[in-house]
Amino acid sequence: MSKYITLLLAVCLCCAALTGFGGPALAELPLVYPAETVIGVMQLTQTQRELAAFLYQPVLAGEETITLPDDTRYDDVGPALQSLMLNYPELFHLGRTYTITYWQNEPDVAVSVRPSYRMDARTAEDLRQQLYEAALYLVAQDGTAVGLHDALLQRVTYGGADDMRHTAVGALLYGTATCEGYAQALSLLYRMAGIPCGVITGTAVSGFTGQTESHSWNVMNLGGFSLIDATWNDQEGAGLNTYWYFGLSTQQMAADHTPDRDMEVPACTEHAGWHLRMGRCAQTQEDVFRALQALVVNGTPLNLRITDAALYREISGDIGALLDAYNTWAPEKCGFYGRYSYLLGDAQQCIIIRWTE
Repeated sequence: MSKYITLLLAVCLCCAALTGFGGPALAELPLVYPAETVIGVMQLTQTQRELAAFLYQPVLAGEETITLPDDTRYDDVGPALQSLMLNYPELFHLGRTYTITYWQNEPDVAVSVRPSYRMDARTAEDLRQQLYEAALYLVAQDGTAVGLHDALLQRVTYGGADDMRHTAVGALLYGTATCEGYAQALSLLYRMAGIPCGVITGTAVSGFTGQTESHSWNVMNLGGFSLIDATWNDQEGAGLNTYWYFGLSTQQMAADHTPDRDMEVPACTEHAGWHLRMGRCAQTQEDVFRALQALVVNGTPLNLRITDAALYREISGDIGALLDAYNTWAPEKCGFYGRYSYLLGDAQQCIIIRWTE
């Protein structure tokens, strides 16, 4: 008789792609949200999709050793587990390492897998129920895409010290999360509100450091696909929800975000963009002046996406000159005088100006 061989593998969460697996297998899973709200972007074979569906229930239950279907290929186990880790926020207890057992004389065939877990099954189930309750509460308050996005940002601070910061639990229960936690939480909230959503992994160029870093963000479907980066919308140091990365097109997000190569992100348009829907897109200098007038008269912060590249360069290069030009244009008693702060988003050609104490 051949001997079993076991091999411990580590999964790099920040670099792994994710998926939702469609078809009858997905519909049969015990999901708390509609199966059709799962958007998957990882390239998987049909066999890998079926294996992920097979593993979902035992992983949810925290089974220590999972016997695999006959003739499961060794190379299919990793992608299937990665899809569960990254695309199903309720599986937050699933760890980043796993052990595969295979026959010595058939190393290409996997016999069983031992996932690692961040906690025992009872603790995970208790947290899972708390997570669902927190999500349902927010959905009941305002189940719109913007409302849930805003509620998440009000609830979360970027950071955290333990492994839960990478999960929806960290974001919605503990109030601290990394980009992965933001993305997982938003995915859960949107799905529970009936909004199709998924998580994208890749890299992004930080506007503050200029460095390329591993990152996670979301894709949603509101009558068409568009992109969201809740983490980068949450400019906590400035106390702002910028909306600069809400409802973006593929082209807009590509200015500083690059999905992993093995992902197939659907083509996205700006139809759901916050600035577009709120009438906060500026094409001309007069558009900017009118937004400044609203700030002076009503105290409404200026939050604009400048759609003309030359105009954005002019404005962002000298805010003082912009305000001087506005004061020349402004009607009587509508001049801009006082203490203010501003924030620029060069990649998205966005600007925020607001009064300060």
